[in-house]
Amino acid sequence: MFKSILTRLGVGGATLDARLDRDQVRVGEQITGTLFVSGGDGSLTANRAQLRLKTRVEHEEHAADAVIAGTDIPGPFRLQGEHRIPFTLPVPAHTPVTVYGGRVFVWLASEMDVAMAVDPSDRDGLVVHPSAEQHNVIEAMRLLGFRMAKTDVEGRSAWFGRGYVQEFEFRPADYGRRRFDEVELVFEGLSPGRADLLVQLDRAARGLGGLLREASGMDESWTRLSVDASSPDAAAAHLSRLLT
Repeated sequence: MFKSILTRLGVGGATLDARLDRDQVRVGEQITGTLFVSGGDGSLTANRAQLRLKTRVEHEEHAADAVIAGTDIPGPFRLQGEHRIPFTLPVPAHTPVTVYGGRVFVWLASEMDVAMAVDPSDRDGLVVHPSAEQHNVIEAMRLLGFRMAKTDVEGRSAWFGRGYVQEFEFRPADYGRRRFDEVELVFEGLSPGRADLLVQLDRAARGLGGLLREASGMDESWTRLSVDASSPDAAAAHLSRLLT
């Protein structure tokens, strides 16, 4: 199915239309499609076309757009007639996954660099599925008795230098049998059959000492963990050492 991002340049009657081969992608794959530049009176020239894969990042007091990946298609393009330009754009490992809901949005923005253009940008949403490794880790959490409570994209510029991370928050399906109130996962890196994780453990309060730690925020800690993510069972075996 073709999805269309239609952007009116506001000058010369030209339009930019980025037609995607698929509107559903998987982390680690590529977005492919064709840029159609058409119309115009021929009096203007675009220096280049730009494609940006973007997401929305929640900060403490505001939200802002962040670029995940991008590519530039050099011009010049005279804004007359029609130009058809195939493109390919990666879906990097740090692309947020959207299929689990929450306030997680990913879209492709297309622009043309034209002098005096009126905001030549628009966006159309993409459905992003997890990589096989991410899916296996998330399924492993279910096998260990946790359910996904929420996921969001938060600003964390000091961690990886990219300005954001996607956090997956899990809670025990049976609160009476678990050591943790919450477990948060961040995928730090992916490779075939492996996932590098940051895991935050929010320990359940037990007794007066546990209540005091919870009140002071000392019950949370981050652990770096590399797991075998070749299957849900393999990932569960690694994660169980930390969670049980």
